[in-house]
Amino acid sequence: MPLVPLDTHTALYLLGVVYLLMSGLVWMILRPHHEATAIGLWCGGGVIIGVVYLLFSMRGKLPIFWTTLMPVALALFGLGLRIWALFRENRRPGLWRRVMLVTALAMLLSLLAGWPGAAWRRPVTSLLMAGAAIWLAMLARELGRQPHGRGAELIAVSYAFFGTTYLLRLGGGLFALVTDTHVPPTLAPTLDLVLVLAGGLVAGIFGNVGYVGLALERARIRREAQARDLAQVQVQRSAAEAQAAMLAERLAEREEFVRVLAHEVRQPLNNASAALQSADAALSDDTPSDRGEVQARLQRAQKVISHIVGSIDNTLAASTVLTSEQPLEPRDADVNVLIELALGDLDPRQRVRVCRDSASHARTAAMDTGLMRLALRNLLSNALAYSPPGSPVTLQVSDNDEPLGLVFEVRDEGPGLAPEVRERLFERGARGNHGLPSHGLGLHVVQQIMRRHGGQASWAPNEPKGSVFKLWLPLVD
Repeated sequence: MPLVPLDTHTALYLLGVVYLLMSGLVWMILRPHHEATAIGLWCGGGVIIGVVYLLFSMRGKLPIFWTTLMPVALALFGLGLRIWALFRENRRPGLWRRVMLVTALAMLLSLLAGWPGAAWRRPVTSLLMAGAAIWLAMLARELGRQPHGRGAELIAVSYAFFGTTYLLRLGGGLFALVTDTHVPPTLAPTLDLVLVLAGGLVAGIFGNVGYVGLALERARIRREAQARDLAQVQVQRSAAEAQAAMLAERLAEREEFVRVLAHEVRQPLNNASAALQSADAALSDDTPSDRGEVQARLQRAQKVISHIVGSIDNTLAASTVLTSEQPLEPRDADVNVLIELALGDLDPRQRVRVCRDSASHARTAAMDTGLMRLALRNLLSNALAYSPPGSPVTLQVSDNDEPLGLVFEVRDEGPGLAPEVRERLFERGARGNHGLPSHGLGLHVVQQIMRRHGGQASWAPNEPKGSVFKLWLPLVD
């Protein structure tokens, strides 16, 4: 019974057709998903190897050069292209010159080995083919160690088997040389040739299947990486859009603060200027003037200027410090010094109405002195302005256990707050029906100052009448 159910020429021809068909199929499957250069090298190498088997099958019909010497050289070239393809898959495309140089030398050696005769040609060409196949298997094995490299492992196994069959054929050729045994014709259906054909069939089918698996796995990994990158870009874009929206909001707030500042300052400055001009005219008059009238005009101008300074402080605090992204850096400050500074900002004629009451054991607290001074000044100024003339305003400092902190209370005997005002008391623009000029910025600044300190501002009714504003400042252990 013959070792091959088909004659050798037919087996070689069918093997060549298998390589050509598999190369075309691989190209059609992978072209939309993988790098065109790598696919071209792999499939091009397969086409060349398919042509080689077709040339082998024409032994006896074409000159010996085209059916024996040239096919081996072309087979080495085809394997070289596939080796180059695996180098590209392994992210080392720059080594293609070395691969082609080694391939060219192997092709030249295979051509030269044919001149002494078949006895030398068989072991030399078998060694070259085995070396090329094993090199390709080693590269595939290296790719198989990477994540999702099962396709590369199939390539490695199939070409390792292919190279092993040529090593067996090499052993037979060397044995013939040593023992001076007659070498059978190249296409004689011997066991080593059958194994070589089987190795070629395994490499032609499973090698291509493995490459398809390798390429599709890599395409999937690339898609997943692109999806992650896209998701990250979208997250960064959303963050950038949110940041831009926040910056736009902050810019709009600052523009609004500047508009409020300009509105609040323009008319009071005109009033102060008119009062100062009137006082100057009275002082410049040759006739004796009422000194009390001049003094009243100057005091009016001073009051207006104090109002302007307060408006500027509130607006600048709201538009710079309170809208800043920089974290607040509180420092230990003397509580009594803070109170003295806040009282010193008040109109001297109104300051005497403030009654101090300290029930706290804390001498210092962590705070931004400038901002806390502004918060106390705003509460005291409001209490003095909205309560009846001559009525007392109480500033009390006490300790709070749960939660631990320092509490500043400002009590007045004014009309209190209407229910519709209480809900939005600390919002920017909120103001009551008291008839006094205001843009509703003072209490908003107070609330923001306390939030920056990690504290809180609140309101409660005073009994029997009036309001109580509380500032809770947390104490650090």
